[in-house]
Amino acid sequence: MVVFTHNQESTAEAQWLSSPRIIDMPLLHLDWDTLGKIVVVAAHPDDETLGAAGLLQRAASRNVPIVVLVATLGENSHPASPTHTPGQLAAVRRIELENALKTLAPASQHMVLGLPDGQVAEHLFALEQAITAAAQPGGHSTLIVAPWSADGHTDHDAAGIAAAKAAAATGSTLLEYPIWWWHWGSPTHNDMAWPALRKFEMDETEQDVKGSAVSSHASQVAPLSDAVGDETLLSPALLSHFDRGFETFIDVAGHFTPSGENSPTWLATQFDSIHADGAEPWDPSSWYEQRKRALLLGSLPNDRFRSALELGCSTGALTADLAPRCDQITGVDASAEAVATATKRVASAGNVDIVLATLPAGWPQGRFDLFVLSETGYYFTAAELSEAVASMAASALPHAHLVACHWRHPIAGWPLGGDDVHRLLRANEQLAPMGAYVEEDFRLEVFQLREKP
Repeated sequence: MVVFTHNQESTAEAQWLSSPRIIDMPLLHLDWDTLGKIVVVAAHPDDETLGAAGLLQRAASRNVPIVVLVATLGENSHPASPTHTPGQLAAVRRIELENALKTLAPASQHMVLGLPDGQVAEHLFALEQAITAAAQPGGHSTLIVAPWSADGHTDHDAAGIAAAKAAAATGSTLLEYPIWWWHWGSPTHNDMAWPALRKFEMDETEQDVKGSAVSSHASQVAPLSDAVGDETLLSPALLSHFDRGFETFIDVAGHFTPSGENSPTWLATQFDSIHADGAEPWDPSSWYEQRKRALLLGSLPNDRFRSALELGCSTGALTADLAPRCDQITGVDASAEAVATATKRVASAGNVDIVLATLPAGWPQGRFDLFVLSETGYYFTAAELSEAVASMAASALPHAHLVACHWRHPIAGWPLGGDDVHRLLRANEQLAPMGAYVEEDFRLEVFQLREKP
């Protein structure tokens, strides 16, 4: 789905540049000495230039290996053109891509997958596999840079989702870049994870080179001809968003934080925003939520537990349902707003502690024979999820269990999808799978913590 048209009025660049959210955006600091590879993903030729030209130049100057992976050739950018067939336009855009990359990073490798323009979502697995292969051997020294998974264009969104899955599979670091967001969004828009934005500053030479590379994409920045249907796709007003002295990246997992801060800072801010004023972001009275909680409670292998830990308790709806089954239960959440609401909800239970902390770093004291991970595993990176399981094992009472339940549909803006979370849990040697329930909307699994010999 595309949430905009290219010829609608673009949000004024002056409006963006005058916003405190842009002015006060923290800088992106990359450790070039430890960076082993950059994989830049584009949905169409020109995305890499508009969104990451400065980053490409800097990486090239530091001799960091670069792979540019382009999903489509953008052959449908002018569907009503009387002068260019889709095949002809694809050929033109391939040459434009090559010329832009010669300008930005001459030694970079590039690959065009040739997926159908406008249908990347239908080929998500193929794109994910290609990104995964390009990122190998992976690890934190590999940086994947991709379109924002909520950019508003179906191909951009799909590219971002595929990149997030590939980053999770390889343990790579992920940055996302918005393109169309600058056109249809605004500094007051609530869908952006504002605290996760990072500013990558360019010097004057890098800005000039970026301008030349943008000009290489002539089929997009100028009319194909004077005929109706051959109009300019990227207007001067839209291009003004990419004529800045900086590029903007979204640090989904909080890897690149301002000096003196730790990664949970922006996560807590983001979670507070969705729980503001006691808001229930997921209606606990909805049939989906009631049924899911009932199935989770029914899956518990014991009638009663000594001590439970709920990782990411949100506003405490599940915590309240778990309380009668536990002698003691601790709910942990990163949002102060959510903690306040949860504390009120369980005040009369008498056996519940609600704790403000970001996991896994802020793991609470105590030992537990039940761990609950419901709808929160998405917010961990693969490494953080592994650390969380290690913390479970270290704080487990004998015969402890983990019950995990997650939404299976695509989730924009977070490191993992629901199926990714469960795949990683099943592969963890500290967990022994006991049973599973899977349907279209969610996956529910029970594990036993393996005891040390």
